[in-house]
Amino acid sequence: MADTPTVPAHLTGAVVRGAGRGRGLGFPTANIAADPGSRIPPPAIYSGWVVRHSTGVVHRGTISIGSNPTFCDTAEVHVEVYCHDTSDEFYGERVGLWFVARIRDTVKFASSGDLVRAARRDVLRSEALLASGHGRRVLGGALAAHRKPASV
Repeated sequence: MADTPTVPAHLTGAVVRGAGRGRGLGFPTANIAADPGSRIPPPAIYSGWVVRHSTGVVHRGTISIGSNPTFCDTAEVHVEVYCHDTSDEFYGERVGLWFVARIRDTVKFASSGDLVRAARRDVLRSEALLASGHGRRVLGGALAAHRKPASV
């Protein structure tokens, strides 16, 4: 069952290179290096919007926060987002992630095939959440925040 995420509802950072596993699985992800001091939500799979700061383009996304337990035994937490509507590579760009809802816990799968099947379900759930009234309200807030002039 999806629920609204605890704080924060918004996270900013730069897109950096990752291990490249997502592309090989059919889910290329943008790996986000969160800005220093950012409050990263607890490890889970989330639905959210991705705002590219340089262009203002917004993408629908499924966000994974966790240690990639299916592939490694590290405690290092990664923030990755699969953009549903583009496979563009935007390394070095600054983005904002606007969280709509938590979809499920991050878990270790028995195989990469099991992970891919779960990812497909996550994307379908994310699409429904983004299309919901709450998802549209979060999008409106993200667009309004992006359009605000920077403080002097």
